[in-house]
Amino acid sequence: MKKLYLLPNILHEESPWRYTPPSIDALIAESHKGGYLFLKKFALPSVPIYLLNEHTKDIEELLALTENTVGLISDAGLPCLADPGSVMVERAFKKGIEVEAIPGPSSITMALQLSGFSGQLFTFHGYFPREEHDIAKLPKTLHPLYTHLFIETPYKLEKTFQKLLKFFPSTVKIGVALELMSPSSFVEVHSVAEWKKKSLPYPKARGVILIHFTK
Repeated sequence: MKKLYLLPNILHEESPWRYTPPSIDALIAESHKGGYLFLKKFALPSVPIYLLNEHTKDIEELLALTENTVGLISDAGLPCLADPGSVMVERAFKKGIEVEAIPGPSSITMALQLSGFSGQLFTFHGYFPREEHDIAKLPKTLHPLYTHLFIETPYKLEKTFQKLLKFFPSTVKIGVALELMSPSSFVEVHSVAEWKKKSLPYPKARGVILIHFTK
């Protein structure tokens, strides 16, 4: 490999967003299905697809690919941001492989923009803690001056959201951004007290949750 492109992907399969990716000789994706869909969605020629995910044991094998120009994608959004890729980029630079990032949509930054919360101070935490007692600690451990962003798996979204309403003070504001870039995307921001009177439109959705402490 002589050059690695970090390529943006769509956040939702129904999104009309498009761009023209550079020419590549191979593609690294989280799954073969995701790779094939990407090639089809952006009308790219069929190229070999290699996998980079939680099961990848040897990144060096990917860096040693014989194809000259290789693209790296995540299933949705941007590689390296809440998705695989950062270790590969680090090692690519050490090996003298040229790395270029192509700008595109990220659910993290898009949710922050749409929330109306300040982007001057924010932290992305990845997934919420698994255990309820760890979620219960968040109101005291999160820095009150920052906007805090989390992601959650669709099957745990509703349960986690209800735990937030249980443990956070009523004045804390929570933003919910679901199915971004889809025709039915949902973004709303309310205090914990206001959320307790509402329900999420999609209990099992891909989403970003933002937490903002009010003064």
